Amino acid sequence: MCKVQLKDLLLPTFNSNKNIIKNSFPKEIGNDYMEKIDIQEGFIFLKTKYNFKRPTLMEAKQSERKLVITISLKGNVLYKSMDCSQKLNFQEGFTTISLLNSEIEGLREFQDHKIDQVRIILDENFLKRNLKENILEKYFNEDSLSLINFRPTSLYSELLVNDILHCNLQGDIHSLYTQAKALELLSIELGKLYQNNSDTMLLNQYDKEAIYQAKKLLLSNFQNPPSICELAKKVHLNEFKLKKGFKQIFHTTPYKLLAQYKLNKAKRMLESGDYNINEVAQYVGFKYANNFSNAFFKEFGILPKEVMKNIKYY
Repeated sequence: MCKVQLKDLLLPTFNSNKNIIKNSFPKEIGNDYMEKIDIQEGFIFLKTKYNFKRPTLMEAKQSERKLVITISLKGNVLYKSMDCSQKLNFQEGFTTISLLNSEIEGLREFQDHKIDQVRIILDENFLKRNLKENILEKYFNEDSLSLINFRPTSLYSELLVNDILHCNLQGDIHSLYTQAKALELLSIELGKLYQNNSDTMLLNQYDKEAIYQAKKLLLSNFQNPPSICELAKKVHLNEFKLKKGFKQIFHTTPYKLLAQYKLNKAKRMLESGDYNINEVAQYVGFKYANNFSNAFFKEFGILPKEVMKNIKYY
């Protein structure tokens, strides 16, 4: 199978004053979109979308120390150094945290036609200012490329990414909102590095697939969710393993995740301007609007009616 090799797109993006680069691929290969958002000095939020018509390899070169958090929303990518001694997987539904410690050249192999990723990229100066002890001194070593963490992307992180990508605010308010969400996303992802693993349960592939299926069942039936007992029976796990394994993989309990999912869905419905508060409350399973408002305020620090008032700014 023939593979087309392209020059790296990331390097010119960093060196360019342009925040958006698109349609730089030859038409016979596909199309591309890349947007860079400068959050702070040395802190970049980067979103990329590629649509390939054929299998493609892309050169990847870098010469600066960086920490990169990659959230793979769609598609799978394999990175390998030129001598194939180092490899990183970027798998759909997973977050990869890696360190680039020195000059390195490699290839990114795009294994699917559609690739959708977001990255948080922190340069050495940012790490020195903010994370010298926790990251720079603890994880940087002599290796040119290091994998720090690879795990399923949490629902919380997915929702934060969605908030950043679909923010309809304008001007300075948009910048403040994006910065706040990006910093929150960074803290959530780096916080995973310090979780205590002494009480970790051993999960085989069957267990993990069953827990992912439990999450899918829970969220797809959010208006009439099954009990833990029912959910455990549906995925053929005992209740203890389901609850323990769920917390281990998604870093929250099934019903906390469900509540967060419902409130974020409610927030998007309110922001659309197509529904009133009572309609939204009932849709996401609240019998009384007051209970919904209290839960909404606890989650977002703002009342539903205030979201409705601000629709004109979206």
